[in-house]
Amino acid sequence: MIVSLCRRRKRSSPFMLRTFGLSEEVLKHYQHKRWVGGADLYFNTEQEKEEAYKRLKEFVYADSPKEMEEVVVDMLKKTGLKLATAESCSGGLLSARIVNVPGSSKVFLGSFVVYANELKTKLLSVEESLLKEFGAVSAEVCRAMCVGALEETDADISIAITGIAGPEGGTEEKPVGLTFIGIGTDSEVMVERYQLKGQRNQNRFLSTQIALDMLRRFLLKRYIND
Repeated sequence: MIVSLCRRRKRSSPFMLRTFGLSEEVLKHYQHKRWVGGADLYFNTEQEKEEAYKRLKEFVYADSPKEMEEVVVDMLKKTGLKLATAESCSGGLLSARIVNVPGSSKVFLGSFVVYANELKTKLLSVEESLLKEFGAVSAEVCRAMCVGALEETDADISIAITGIAGPEGGTEEKPVGLTFIGIGTDSEVMVERYQLKGQRNQNRFLSTQIALDMLRRFLLKRYIND
């Protein structure tokens, strides 16, 4: 009963911050509710909320029950940048989340869902030599997917995801959950490696959440500087 009441109180609190990427060590200092997309922090007063925001600003993406894709679409509208995506293991989930946001057509050009290696080569011009040498799940192929999405569209920025969602397909060298996510522009491409720990659909969702958060941080650093 106590747990139930606490949870109910947290859900109804008007003072909240929606975060992504906070460690358990940090979260233990706050009333919070964890979910696969991050953690919601709850406060008793506006002052407590503002103080926490100053400490955790890097990890905060909303102060309401707003989804990451809504935040990113708003930021793209603010910057005037056009986005294209290239997805393998996420299977179009990233683009589905983006197009769920009303008005996303103003900033989102489309997605290449290239599950098979043949399509990576045919649609994104990923070289067969890269696929043979490094494998589809690699930083090199992720980078090439980013570049291909830019070259095949009029996008200003691209996101690429390639990984092993599971439960099959993993090896000792490349275990289930290994995921590479990239952000690309005409002037730079950055790729990050992640080892996800969930079940198949959890890994797929988490890969898109990480990708959106990477884009959020990239836009803040390069274009918005709030």
